[in-house]
Amino acid sequence: MKWAVYMLAALSMAASGCGTVKEVYHPRTVGPVSDSQDCDGIALKLTAPAKIVQIGKPAVFSVAVRNTSNRAIWIPKKPQQGFFWTYPNGRHDCYMIDREQSRFFTKSECQLLKPGDEILLPGLVETSYFNRPGITEFLAEIDVAKNTNPEMQPFWSGRVLSNAYGLQLIPFKNVSGVL
Repeated sequence: MKWAVYMLAALSMAASGCGTVKEVYHPRTVGPVSDSQDCDGIALKLTAPAKIVQIGKPAVFSVAVRNTSNRAIWIPKKPQQGFFWTYPNGRHDCYMIDREQSRFFTKSECQLLKPGDEILLPGLVETSYFNRPGITEFLAEIDVAKNTNPEMQPFWSGRVLSNAYGLQLIPFKNVSGVL
């Protein structure tokens, strides 16, 4: 009988593990959380005009796409753009985008960014389905397919993520002001 008790105790300790359990990340900062990231000469910086957004209203962003290389590069004027976010409870979600592998870009669809130049892209995330007030942390992404047009070289292609940016989401108020 004692042997069975010891075996059960040993099995329960083995099942629970002796290592540390990774803690779930919960956003705690309103505004920029990290520095912008760089990928092969392109960096994204995410900002927002308002740091507080009412659930049900869109979260409005500006995404600066900057050439951080020492050469001019072509980039689409409107690259495929996505958003990722972490809710106050640590759960993750995103807007999915269709990822192209290759594409023939024309000069009218693109612009030549000299070193240090940037373009600003608007960004919106609809919050009507967000179910928790609190700080939600967002990341923007651009994804550019490989260019098959040989006249536009060098051309930037790849995927790059922005810095993280936290917004305080507050509950939706109805017309009477009662929650």
